[in-house]
Amino acid sequence: MKKYDFDTAQQAYEAVPQRQDAAKQQTPALDADTLAVMHDPDRCFCRNCGQPVMKAASVCVNCHYVLNPQAIRLGAQRIRQRRAKYEKTHKLFGVIRELTGVDLESNTSKSLFDENPQNFVFRTTGAVYCTNCGGRVDEGASVCVRCKYVLNPLAVQRAQLALLDKKAKFTPGLFFKSLLIPGFGRKQRKMWMSRRPQIAKPCGILGKINGALLIGLIALGFFLF
Repeated sequence: MKKYDFDTAQQAYEAVPQRQDAAKQQTPALDADTLAVMHDPDRCFCRNCGQPVMKAASVCVNCHYVLNPQAIRLGAQRIRQRRAKYEKTHKLFGVIRELTGVDLESNTSKSLFDENPQNFVFRTTGAVYCTNCGGRVDEGASVCVRCKYVLNPLAVQRAQLALLDKKAKFTPGLFFKSLLIPGFGRKQRKMWMSRRPQIAKPCGILGKINGALLIGLIALGFFLF
């Protein structure tokens, strides 16, 4: 698994502009055709072949790479549903076809329910391209090094959260709450042990001290009264 540079990811996350604004800040390495596509809000680049495609397209017309798998699945499902509804309405065609072997259904009506299977490509075939500028990028890249476009917002957000966890500090407020509030330290330890051990460990220790003091006070109360 690729290890992210949290500082670089944080800077890239904060510096990434919107799609239209990004094209205004490109280096001269981007040619006029690339800039024209980047300025067009309706077009982008195919991740598999790097050619311009419409953003609303489900499949790239150049390499048959599926840009929107969900749309392909929903389209096929709707075609099957329409076909089932048609066959339910026209049962007589099926009965005659079974008894006589004569198919009364016209080719035109059949074509309405064809799924038109093609050689769709659901995985990239080698090289991977940025959808914003069409430049080649690493397969697991979160940010394009050419145009600083965020290819994987979730990965960048995870890197940002990891950076915040790394910089988190044990504050006086956590100290007094863990020491004085029953169960607070134990809860903080359970919540942050995997992400912020620098906070979880002292909170856990103070939570144990709080528990010991509470037990001591209860025992002292029983002894006195």
